[in-house]
Amino acid sequence: MSHLLHIDSSARGTDSLTRQIGARYVAAWHRQNPEGTAAYRDVALDVPDLVSADWITGVFAPAEHHTSRTRAAVDASAALIGEVEAADVLVLGVPVYNFSVPAAFKAWIDQICMAGRTFAYDENGPRGLLAAKKAVVVRASGSDFGDPAFAAMDFHAPYLRGVLGFIGITDVEFISVSGQTPEQVEAGLAEADRAIAASLKAL
Repeated sequence: MSHLLHIDSSARGTDSLTRQIGARYVAAWHRQNPEGTAAYRDVALDVPDLVSADWITGVFAPAEHHTSRTRAAVDASAALIGEVEAADVLVLGVPVYNFSVPAAFKAWIDQICMAGRTFAYDENGPRGLLAAKKAVVVRASGSDFGDPAFAAMDFHAPYLRGVLGFIGITDVEFISVSGQTPEQVEAGLAEADRAIAASLKAL
């Protein structure tokens, strides 16, 4: 039985295109996987803790330095990691904010990147521990990064491919909508629907 994890991070509520497209993807996935299960987390409403001194101590320091606060920090992180570990497919609604990801989503990333749990180092360097998962990144931006004037400012897609790959998730697909006018948004949503159909057909 397949399991999906859906993450939203837009601050725009129901006006958010990433929320709309992500919901469409999940609904279509359920139609294709009627026996499948799904979990949902909205990191814009329930912002993960920032990495703190307690977290760092809890992850890296010897046990004699641990306290109730360090253990609580690591437990909160471990709960988020558990959601990712349980998923076969991740649908990540991540709008472009100032050419990168929202702060709340970055906080989530920082919580799920834990040495010994989602990545490790060996004689060959870093090794991701969350292999055999697919990530579908739904992103919306007012800028068209296919335009050479903006292409060099796209720190969003390279960052997500890099950090997800670092923890072992190398099968990463983007479904993107760009533009500011109603006509551009409408065309983008239509293209997103086609991309969703193609993505699910390939699963």
